[in-house]
Amino acid sequence: MRTPQATGTAPERTDRPVLAGGLLVATGLVDMLAAYGMLRSGVFVVLGEGGMHQVDLTFWAWLQLTVGAAVAVAGLVAVTGRRGAATVAIGCAALAIALDLLMLPYAPIRLLIVAAVDAAAIRLLLRHRRIAGRAG
Repeated sequence: MRTPQATGTAPERTDRPVLAGGLLVATGLVDMLAAYGMLRSGVFVVLGEGGMHQVDLTFWAWLQLTVGAAVAVAGLVAVTGRRGAATVAIGCAALAIALDLLMLPYAPIRLLIVAAVDAAAIRLLLRHRRIAGRAG
């Protein structure tokens, strides 16, 4: 005999932070594509009071490419819901935000958007850890 189900019940919650992982994968890919573009473009020309100066951002581009790849992988791992994956993803996202703030003068709008999405992912991961800590 079937038992009747109550209508209006909430669906079962998943134990995996899928949205946070997806956001981290997306921002990691954006950082990687932007870093690739910086590597292909060469030097930047900056106008100042003393004239024109060439700025080579090759090191920063490689650093952003590496951190972007780490954030994307951490996002994929966070989706699995394994123990400690949220902590690693939070660390990678915080590192990406710090690097984005250092690169702010060169691409301010993109970096502010990426940093805001990373901060939202960190907030989601922290909320997930708090909820999972109460349940377990």
